[in-house]
Amino acid sequence: MQTDIELVTRLAAGDDAALEAILDAHQDAVVRFARTVTRDRNAAHDAAQEAFIRLWRNPKSFAGGSLRAWLFTVARNVALNEFRSTRRRTARIEKVVQPPQPPTAAERAADAEKLQQVRDFIDTLPEQERSAITLFAAEGLSQQEAADVLGTSTGAVKQAILSARKKLRERFGDSS
Repeated sequence: MQTDIELVTRLAAGDDAALEAILDAHQDAVVRFARTVTRDRNAAHDAAQEAFIRLWRNPKSFAGGSLRAWLFTVARNVALNEFRSTRRRTARIEKVVQPPQPPTAAERAADAEKLQQVRDFIDTLPEQERSAITLFAAEGLSQQEAADVLGTSTGAVKQAILSARKKLRERFGDSS
């Protein structure tokens, strides 16, 4: 009976019979362990299969020690990566499948009240800041276009917008 290290050495030399011997010795245990991670029979078989494929493709990635432990680690990592990937895909699908709910009447009223408070506060800003933030944020002009409208430099418009935003954050918090 050959040791796991001898079998991996033979596998690295291109001896496919070594892979058969490794499969015979470890496949059932790796599948059982992967099943405890995935809780799914098919996913466990896929993870175990991937562990053996990785060993076959790159036997030198096994650096010694317990081959069974190495295979368990690879199968576990494969299973966890698949789980994470599936969870991300599911989350993306749920975002697409479940369109956002329209705001309730109370939420619309609260938003309208907050918007009016912001508008009232903007009206209290110095004229340069009020005009710059209105042209840029509300009317959608570029900073250069706002500078042209106000007859000033782009730098002055940038500074006015930064100052207005800072005052808005101080007054309403980061969400405004």
